[in-house]
Amino acid sequence: MKIVHFLVLAVFCFIQSFAQNGYPTPPKTPNQLFYIQHSNNYNTYVYEANIRAGKIDASKPINEYRIVYTEGAVKKPLTSIQKKMAYGMTLLANSSQLYEFRLAATDKIHFFLTTSKGDHPQMYVVINQRKLYIEKLFVQLEEGFLNTSTEAKYVLFYGRDYESGEAVVEKLKLD
Repeated sequence: MKIVHFLVLAVFCFIQSFAQNGYPTPPKTPNQLFYIQHSNNYNTYVYEANIRAGKIDASKPINEYRIVYTEGAVKKPLTSIQKKMAYGMTLLANSSQLYEFRLAATDKIHFFLTTSKGDHPQMYVVINQRKLYIEKLFVQLEEGFLNTSTEAKYVLFYGRDYESGEAVVEKLKLD
């Protein structure tokens, strides 16, 4: 029994070591899918399912916006540069309540929007061969040569295992 307690404590400490201390948590909304934060500041990018008449709106399945904590937690739309270069979601495919997306910043990660039991919208990804419902992402950024550009070093995916529902954190290194 002591070994089980030790293992639980070790896993908890491991997950906590990834936690982003001091970062605000955006207010949870009924249709919130996930949010993204990064290491440069506390500003947060939020993604919500666009629900109309109880179903995901096929013409515009996701609403995306940012919370600018550096300006007093003001809610604003994404800028056109943010939409095109980093945080905008591009719809790749949809079929019978399953929508496939990618973020503007990368085509390596595909996001899938679906509804769970009770018609609750959820977003899942497959990272490191693990399927998980995501709740938040944290992007570790690094300044490029002579601080002229910024690159993502890795992304932490926080969520729940698709099958078991257990809390998980997956790290994806970006090269």
